[in-house]
Amino acid sequence: MSGLEKIIDRLNEENDAQCAEILAQASEKAEAIIRNAQEDGNKLIGDAAEEARRKADAIRSRAVSQGAMNERRQMLATRVGMIEEVLAEARQRLHDLPDDQYFETLLTLIDRQRRPGKGVLLLNARDLQRAPQAFVSKLGEDIALSPSPAEIEDGFILKYGDIELNNSFRALFLAADEDLRAKAGALLFD
Repeated sequence: MSGLEKIIDRLNEENDAQCAEILAQASEKAEAIIRNAQEDGNKLIGDAAEEARRKADAIRSRAVSQGAMNERRQMLATRVGMIEEVLAEARQRLHDLPDDQYFETLLTLIDRQRRPGKGVLLLNARDLQRAPQAFVSKLGEDIALSPSPAEIEDGFILKYGDIELNNSFRALFLAADEDLRAKAGALLFD
């Protein structure tokens, strides 16, 4: 082997060593990049999974809260419906009282509404026809029974001049609506 061949061989060896070293460094860098990419990917996956869990928990929490609110709303609607039924039934029972009890109830209400001066009592057509004479006589001298019927379902209207005191059962129940609802609610749900 000549000197030139030795130089070329040595250059080739140095070249091969440098190439091997460059390849080793490139391989190390590639592995480091892959490791970093895998770590970053795992972190991104973990962050995404955590964010998905948080979102799922928030959605679940809202759904539970909304379900509870809907349940409370339904419960309230049911209670209101029951109170409405009780009040309607109470009003109907007053309306359907036997004649003697019905007119005694009217007398009690009239006594509460009595004012100084002369009054006129108006009943509906049905009550005018069935009013017992004892009822009329118990009205006293200061309240006269009108022969003209009032446009009410039950109860009475008591007039003192231009002042009309509407004591139909519907008006009485409307006037006492809040109080009656509170009492009916307390009886039904306490």
